Amino acid sequence: MQTAIVAIYLAAMILVGLALRSRIKNISDFLIAGRNLGILLTTATFAGIQLGAGVILGGAELAAQHGVWAGMWPGIGVGGGLIFAGFIAAKKLRRQGAYVPLDFFAERYGENLWVRLWAWISNIPSLLGVLGVQFMAAGTVATMFGVSFETGVWCAGGVVLIYSMLGGMWGAVVTDLVQVSVIVAAIPGLAFFTSKALAANEGMAMTSRVGELLSVPFVPQGMASTAVFNILPFLLMVSVSYDAYLRFQSAKSGNAAKWGAVYGGLIVITISFFAALIGAAGRAVDPASNATAVLPQMIQSILSPLLGGIVLAALLAAAMSTANSLVISIAGSCSRDFYNKVLHKDEKLNDLPFVKQLSRIVVAVSAFLGIQIALHFEGLLRTMIVFATPYMASMLVSLLGGLLWPRATAKAAYSAMAVGGIVGMTAFAVSVPGPFEGLFNADLALLIAWSLSTVVFILVTLMISEKGETS
Repeated sequence: MQTAIVAIYLAAMILVGLALRSRIKNISDFLIAGRNLGILLTTATFAGIQLGAGVILGGAELAAQHGVWAGMWPGIGVGGGLIFAGFIAAKKLRRQGAYVPLDFFAERYGENLWVRLWAWISNIPSLLGVLGVQFMAAGTVATMFGVSFETGVWCAGGVVLIYSMLGGMWGAVVTDLVQVSVIVAAIPGLAFFTSKALAANEGMAMTSRVGELLSVPFVPQGMASTAVFNILPFLLMVSVSYDAYLRFQSAKSGNAAKWGAVYGGLIVITISFFAALIGAAGRAVDPASNATAVLPQMIQSILSPLLGGIVLAALLAAAMSTANSLVISIAGSCSRDFYNKVLHKDEKLNDLPFVKQLSRIVVAVSAFLGIQIALHFEGLLRTMIVFATPYMASMLVSLLGGLLWPRATAKAAYSAMAVGGIVGMTAFAVSVPGPFEGLFNADLALLIAWSLSTVVFILVTLMISEKGETS
């Protein structure tokens, strides 16, 4: 029965893509849904891009090891990042009427071909690596209902490829609404049944036993740095990430962008609590279980086949909702940053020949590469994801600083990029297999890069004359 429920769910996602294909008239429809999303769809798609494997599966695993609050760290990071972005960035960026984060950089500091090229080269491998992780998670979920890992990866990846290629951002946001609805119903439900089973095993009232699970410290002893690395980078990065930026531009108004991000963040944090509760309560039900196996064990042991199938569909939804945002983000970067601003810099994006077809091809190729990474290159996933370090180390302060500080100058932005980029490239060099591997912590290097580039950004802005600078 579980396999049938999941199969019906996947088929429904394909039908959504087919139904929405007629909405895609131009590249704006494909990348940003024609700037027509209201608060409901905006909220759903913001929640969908962050309710991935890390928040639900990773959060449950962390909670099984270190308690409920530790299991919420990933959700607090990305959910809090959405709320932060909603209040400080969404309206301003939506009013710009652009496509990708580098459009804001160009408007704020001036267009620069080399910055566009750098952003494109450094960002794509990172997005592909995270995409591979989502497909790996989908494969792992498939093994929970008797399907092989490889089949699960191909099915999830193939479905994402089809509905994203056909429906573009429209396909992504409507499927996000469906997927988030399934997650919102299923994950709290599993948390309730897991807590009920724990209370029954120990002969206690459920509220009392859950209260005990919640009495653990928010940061267990010796884990302060782990908490910081799980929360702070994501809290800052969401505002200037490609997936969030495309959704700011997809909203029909600044208010829709703002409140969609805020409500989406609240949903993510709420779901992260229930996922963490599953992990902590499930580990208490079976203390001998492996932390990574707690959530699937709870599905199989305490739920009926019908409810188990719904929860499994929710776990697939978590991976697929993030995956569809990644392939659209890759298409946006390739079509806007490279095809438009590097190869045809004097043309408008909507006027370029074959740009919609190119974006669909990029979606298909990206999904295929993500599937291959999930199937064959598990050992390289860390290397792929670490490619995010040069991009974010170099670009975050200039983008976020330009958004928050009207006095910031172009020279300050380029100086901060140089400093952050040097640290980011060094961190990358010591994170990939090679003679320098492991010399220092790459996550710590990202925080160092942001700290140094922030100091440089502020000092250069204060010290140099602003005459001739873009303000």
